[in-house]
Amino acid sequence: MKISARHRLVALTAATALAAGTAIALAPGASADGAGWPAADGRIAVVDDGVMSVDADGNAMKRVSNSSDDESPAWSPDGSRVVVENAGELQTVGLTSLTPTNVYSGSNGAASHPTYWTYGRRIVFSAAKKLYSVPAGGGTPVRLLATGGCDLVPSGDATGTLLAFQRNGTGCTTTTPSVVLHNAATKTETKLAEGRSPAISPDGTKVAFIRTVDGRGQVFSINTDGTGERRLTDDTSDYATPSWAPASDRLVVAVGDHVAYDALKVLTVTADSVTVGSPFPYGGRSPAWQPLRKNTVARVWGADVQGSNIAASRWTWNTVGGSEPGLMNASSAVLVSQDSQSYALTAPALAGKKHGPVLLTPRTSISTSVQKELKRTLKPGASVYLVGGTSVLSSAVSTKVTALGFVPKRLAGTSRYSTSVAVAKSITSAPDYVFIATGTDYHSALAAASAAGANGTSGKAVVVLNDGNTLTSSVKSYLNGLDPRDTYMIPVGASAKYALTHTSFSHWPSTYTYYPVTASSNAGTAAALARMWWGTPGIVALASTDSWRGGTSAAAAMNVFGPLLWTDVATLTAETKSYLLKGAANINGIAAFGGTGSVSTTALDSAGTAISASSSQWTYTPYYNGVAPMASSSTVAGPSASASAVRAGTATRPVTGPDLGPLSTRHQQ
Repeated sequence: MKISARHRLVALTAATALAAGTAIALAPGASADGAGWPAADGRIAVVDDGVMSVDADGNAMKRVSNSSDDESPAWSPDGSRVVVENAGELQTVGLTSLTPTNVYSGSNGAASHPTYWTYGRRIVFSAAKKLYSVPAGGGTPVRLLATGGCDLVPSGDATGTLLAFQRNGTGCTTTTPSVVLHNAATKTETKLAEGRSPAISPDGTKVAFIRTVDGRGQVFSINTDGTGERRLTDDTSDYATPSWAPASDRLVVAVGDHVAYDALKVLTVTADSVTVGSPFPYGGRSPAWQPLRKNTVARVWGADVQGSNIAASRWTWNTVGGSEPGLMNASSAVLVSQDSQSYALTAPALAGKKHGPVLLTPRTSISTSVQKELKRTLKPGASVYLVGGTSVLSSAVSTKVTALGFVPKRLAGTSRYSTSVAVAKSITSAPDYVFIATGTDYHSALAAASAAGANGTSGKAVVVLNDGNTLTSSVKSYLNGLDPRDTYMIPVGASAKYALTHTSFSHWPSTYTYYPVTASSNAGTAAALARMWWGTPGIVALASTDSWRGGTSAAAAMNVFGPLLWTDVATLTAETKSYLLKGAANINGIAAFGGTGSVSTTALDSAGTAISASSSQWTYTPYYNGVAPMASSSTVAGPSASASAVRAGTATRPVTGPDLGPLSTRHQQ
């Protein structure tokens, strides 16, 4: 099996979590390296009546943003979006529509000098002379450094481990600013040199900066370990705002006369020499060099629906005794009836907690393919959970589990609703989060179950089902035994919200807070849930709105890595496309579950382009039966084929927690 790009996204997700301060475990054989770098050299953004861009020779000027007030551009690590400062606010802009998305509105002071960090998941900026971090798609800003002085001009490396910035002393009064390096892994700050306007190289090995010599700004560099300070320019020009090329071998700098820096030059830096190029035909200030890194798209499917379900399991879980980078070792498995949608809805949440696949099988037997998959993934004596009573999965299924050498554990109630309670209680006796979703339609429930399972074995999130606009007695009793002051209540969808707020709970306070997630469509609700719960995922799952079986397979295969999103078969759903476009800076991969009859070539092509700088900036790998070909061949129109594949490989959701604040709603019983 081709594993190189699986390894790449394993490392990418690990490095992101490291920078976010989240303790995670790498898949076997993986390492947190500078995955995917160096990227190819793209265009150079400059400020000139708004943000424009030129090619690497300074020609072919194009508009990047529509506002003439946009300043301080910085590219996402894949080159798909640019963040700009506009009157103290931050906006990101995609290269196709140029429509801005506001990500920071000045709540902590006017923003300046934004930089993408943690593989595009967050944006670091200076406000009120302090450094803050905000999710790349917008959200609550947080102070980056617990201590610090007058901190300006942050510049992040590609991995999200190192951040260089300018410090003007503790009171902003010093006339000799310093270049300081923050290490997210060790949580330390180190003064590297005296200077200003630092720019860390994408590979994290060196920092370029400006130092005034004889009254003129000159370009210097220093290694991030504090060694090798080097003067790169020695002439009568006045330089400002350096920016590294993606390969970390060239710098683009602004050149001026103390007042206006409106000319641009490129410095080619080798170990032995520095070559200063001629001024660009087009000028501008605050240059930023675009990296062009290819994102990854995969299709996971089999010969039929059941085959695609097995393929999803093979795509995620190791063979017993094996250790393939990017795959995980299963501890258990969850069986659901392939003919009973309503009893499969909460299974992905259970699978996330119990750490194993969700497998579809006939009501009265275990299919041969499922038997093989159980033996492939599980050690003898492992638990196999059966969701539903004997009318859903017969006693013959339980008997066969025992005969295969595993331990059957049935979770059942008298209905889909009481069964959802049984599943919830098996996950945890004291949930931190309770998702409520309708039991009469699969879209919201499967998206919620994917989110609930996202914290893996340490997870304390569950899903229970509402019956239309009401809660059944079993679900009401379960919720009544919890305290909404200790447990977040998250209704997903309009009917769940109505059912929760039109039920009286005798043990709840008269006024309580809940966190509704709703939208006008199934795809919109899933996207809203993804924004709330995941914030800035690196990878997402795509499934057909017409297939609950495909959605179950996708949610179970992906839930500890990223959200479940819905698409129409023929074309990418508008709400999903909008979500992908706005999250393009942090979404590095997409996995579609099902063949072209579930997610068409056109829809998948549109999804890949949505997260990338262009239609040629992503690669495709088909995982037929869950296994990548020895030599990949593309079935997707657009990019050429490559063996790159999409896989994140950590066992924990790589975020610090959901941003529930904007959803907070008070209700009086």
